[in-house]
Amino acid sequence: MGGEASNQIATKSVIATSVGYFVVAAATVSTTRFDGGVAFLWVATAFLIARLATLRPSAWPAHLLACGSAGAAVTALFGLGVAAAVPLAIVNLSEAVIAAALLRHIQIPEHPLESMRWLAGFVLTTGMLAPAVSGVGGASVAAIITGADFTASFARWFAGHSLGSLTFTPLFMLLFRDDFRGLIRATTRKRAAETAVLLLLVVGMSFAVFDQDSMSLLFLPFLPVIFATFRGGPLTAAMAVVLLTIVGCTLTLQGLGPISLLHGTMGDHMQFLQFYLAATVLTVLPISADLARRSNLIRELRDSKARYRMLADNSTDIILNLDIDGRVRFVSPSITQLGGFEPSDLVGQNAALLVVPEDRPSAAKSHVMTLRGGGAMVSFEYRAFTASGAERWFETHSRAVCDDAGVVEGVVSVLRDISDRKVMETQLFHAALTDPLTQLPNRRAFKLELDGLVEHVDPTRSFGCVAMFDFDHFKQVNDNHGHEAGDRILREFGRIAMATVRGGDVVSRIGGEEFAVLLRHASLEQAVIVCERLRIAIEEMVIMVDGRPVRVTASGGVASIDAGGAEGVLRSADAALYQAKRDGRNRLRLAA
Repeated sequence: MGGEASNQIATKSVIATSVGYFVVAAATVSTTRFDGGVAFLWVATAFLIARLATLRPSAWPAHLLACGSAGAAVTALFGLGVAAAVPLAIVNLSEAVIAAALLRHIQIPEHPLESMRWLAGFVLTTGMLAPAVSGVGGASVAAIITGADFTASFARWFAGHSLGSLTFTPLFMLLFRDDFRGLIRATTRKRAAETAVLLLLVVGMSFAVFDQDSMSLLFLPFLPVIFATFRGGPLTAAMAVVLLTIVGCTLTLQGLGPISLLHGTMGDHMQFLQFYLAATVLTVLPISADLARRSNLIRELRDSKARYRMLADNSTDIILNLDIDGRVRFVSPSITQLGGFEPSDLVGQNAALLVVPEDRPSAAKSHVMTLRGGGAMVSFEYRAFTASGAERWFETHSRAVCDDAGVVEGVVSVLRDISDRKVMETQLFHAALTDPLTQLPNRRAFKLELDGLVEHVDPTRSFGCVAMFDFDHFKQVNDNHGHEAGDRILREFGRIAMATVRGGDVVSRIGGEEFAVLLRHASLEQAVIVCERLRIAIEEMVIMVDGRPVRVTASGGVASIDAGGAEGVLRSADAALYQAKRDGRNRLRLAA
């Protein structure tokens, strides 16, 4: 059942197309053919091009065969006779196939008359290439059958087919694509009335110009046609051109209008009318396409602006627009919640003034990278002031905004408050570099300090010294008094060491009961004095555990820092430490 219904629909489509083709072809041949040659205006090919462009290629053969038969009948009855019927039918079908195939190749958009790119391709293929190819065949047939001049026939064929296709194909295409029905449903009464008035104005002006032959007023119809194009859009523009063509051709064929003032035959008058109408078409359709494109851009911009405003007003992030110099063009209302500023107070100010001075160079560099990034996203972090003067951390994602020519005209940014994350990062970083028991820097932190000292200090200046300390017989403390007592001793060492060394020195727990001290820029003699004072303080330290005193001693090794870095000096100090233990413990030794 489904297959039968589909076949019936296809058959009805073929019959309707062939009948329409016959009617249009018969009307144009019978009214615009003079001097025994081809027609001056040919609309049937425009009808067939539009139909083929809206069908699947698999449906083309049936429609072409039916329209070819209809075209042959028109030529036999109203045109050059039976002998030319089949050749001209083949030539006309070839033109329609060439034009339709090329139009499908350049991809017909949803609204053909609103695409400048498609319109340029349409004029080139349908208005020039296809009529030129078919014109050779049509003029040849006319010359052979009637003896007509080939050049004159070709010129007449090309002009008539080109004008007919350019003028009527868009309108037929809208009809076959059911765009008329959708446009009618979407049109308000006010808009429909305005369109009707515009088209009546075109018809009235066309009659006023072509219904008299006392003055050459051919420029006057341009005014209502252009006005209709601006006010009514692409469809109204196409209908206005069609109405002008119908009125102009009808009255000119009756010998009326300013064109009749020209010397020559009716054929000459119709040929001049062709060029007049072609100029009108090539003027109006590009204007219509460009206006439609601009209207679409404005609509998309309006929709985008509405979405942007909705996001900006409801987002917890800050949306910021800057010009190329960094001045604020727009800032979303969330700046009040996050920064305490009123958006209107910031517009026109340079955004760099909100960044803390230390971070301004990096922020300026990121702004330049964004401008030069070609639309790529650039992210950076920085500190900025709030309205109260407090500093907060922000993360910004920025992208350049370019005009149609690709010229950068500003920057759009999304700012997020990351102060809480920065606090967490600081805490995690601190935890990663801190011994949890003594709260002293761990081995990793000590090596970072030592490497930084070696890297950034003038090598002609003394780097300083490193001392390593290790408790003597510490295992016995844990075995006899428990690990809690051992932990108290470790913590107490840290407290005493920090009180003994200088302010810029570093005390670190780098192992179980092993500690390291960085004495910045200290000579070996100065380091020995400080470390001996620390050793004595440990020897005199007393920890009470369950009412019993616990005493410990520590051995130490001291080494001078050289350009070799952390590992070398730690090995040297560690070797001196174990030499102190071999020599009896509770003493200092210097690295060899």
